[in-house]
Amino acid sequence: MNYTSAQVNNMTYEQWMEAIAKELNDAGFKARGYNQELQKWQDNYVPYVVGDPKDFFLGGLRDVEALDYLKSVGLINNGRCPMCGNPIKGHPGSFTSGYNPAFNFQICQNCANEGKSVSVNPANSSGCLVALLLIPWNLIKIIFTSVINSM
Repeated sequence: MNYTSAQVNNMTYEQWMEAIAKELNDAGFKARGYNQELQKWQDNYVPYVVGDPKDFFLGGLRDVEALDYLKSVGLINNGRCPMCGNPIKGHPGSFTSGYNPAFNFQICQNCANEGKSVSVNPANSSGCLVALLLIPWNLIKIIFTSVINSM
């Protein structure tokens, strides 16, 4: 089924996420799940289940092909923000995974502005830089402490 922007925006957020899960399952896509036989987590293993609608989209969906499928049937990039569920008014922002740049979709400007202050991109290494700058301080502290304790 192909969805129009009006259909997507007329659904509740939970109905929309349920429609996404149903479409993915009907098309044969699978989510990550725990394989009891192998005793480990496995990609493409279990059907998509929504649970908490706020956590479903970014928590359960990782497959670029599944995301592209959702775009092709009009459930994503069709006037509604998957991050918060609000309609996208004006120019849409963009979410791109820091782990896979091919995993991207349109979001509202509010979510885009929030995301600018919080990056999940592993290339954002400002925290690593601060840690590296503190290494000499910690080394001096350790040496000084051990000299004082040995006296």
